[in-house]
Amino acid sequence: MLAADRAGVLTEVLASLDGSPAPTSWAERADYNLDRMMVHGLRRAAEMEEVVKTLDALGTGAAMTRGTVERQRAIGARGYGLPPTGLDAKLAALADASKVEAA
Repeated sequence: MLAADRAGVLTEVLASLDGSPAPTSWAERADYNLDRMMVHGLRRAAEMEEVVKTLDALGTGAAMTRGTVERQRAIGARGYGLPPTGLDAKLAALADASKVEAA
């Protein structure tokens, strides 16, 4: 909201958020978000790097966005073609990959 306000687009951003569909359950949302990260993480990381540049230029700080870049890149770099089905399966796949990386 700070960045939207500084960029002069707060009203438009709020209207866009108000027009978004109502959120699903957190379990469904988490499953969907992990699915998208597994499939599109590298592209999303590149997009978020552009957001970091914008936030830095606006002077609002981009610490959380930098974290998003790192997480999207790390999951996307694992090269999941077709992610496993279901939240539990995705979490297990990510946990297994983390064990391999730590070794």
